[in-house]
Amino acid sequence: MSPGPSSGSFRRSDSDSKGGHIAAPRAFSETSIGRYLVYAGPLVWAVLIVFHPNPGGDSPYEGITDVVHRWLCFHVGQLILTPYQFLAVWRLLYSLTSAAARISRAALVVWTVFFSAYDSIQGVATGILTRWANDRAAEEQAAVARAIEFVVEDSQLAGNISAIGLVAGASWLTVAIAAAVALHQAGAGKAVVLATCLSVVVAAHSAPAAIGFAALFLAGVFRERQRTAPALGAPALT
Repeated sequence: MSPGPSSGSFRRSDSDSKGGHIAAPRAFSETSIGRYLVYAGPLVWAVLIVFHPNPGGDSPYEGITDVVHRWLCFHVGQLILTPYQFLAVWRLLYSLTSAAARISRAALVVWTVFFSAYDSIQGVATGILTRWANDRAAEEQAAVARAIEFVVEDSQLAGNISAIGLVAGASWLTVAIAAAVALHQAGAGKAVVLATCLSVVVAAHSAPAAIGFAALFLAGVFRERQRTAPALGAPALT
């Protein structure tokens, strides 16, 4: 008669003998907090945009001059957060290969380029000029103020209503709507789809856009929970 296995060959720990299973390593990796950190960008942006200065006064220069440091910090912060916004949407659409998902990804690339250009000219450049003019004589201030007014109000390239701004806004609308369609087609669930749809508000580029950024964050969190659920509920290794 062949010898049987030794008493210690298949010995299990107390936790294994009670549950009868050994948890799959994938189950632990899928629940890692790192999977949610990719969506931190939209959440931080939602907080940041609440503090977006709203220039008043008779001209853009007069509206910016008293809050120029906050103005610059805000717009530089947006440039830093832009790639994190890109990563959040890319992760949200991970593994989706539908036409809607491809359209959303393509529009995301366009948004990243044009929004960065728009924010650099409208926000960072006008802030730098305003800070420089604050320490100059009245005549120089007046000249800079006219230049800033042209950039903000009259420029067809980067003004409030301009080519770069319109492309950036339209591309984000495409990103959000196409992503929502792709997620719906993939059976992502109502919460994910509705939160993704609500992220269209990001195109507003003002304080109400905080709703859109927060919605994108929630869409990502809900989506990651859906991804981890099968791993946690899958048959464990024995």
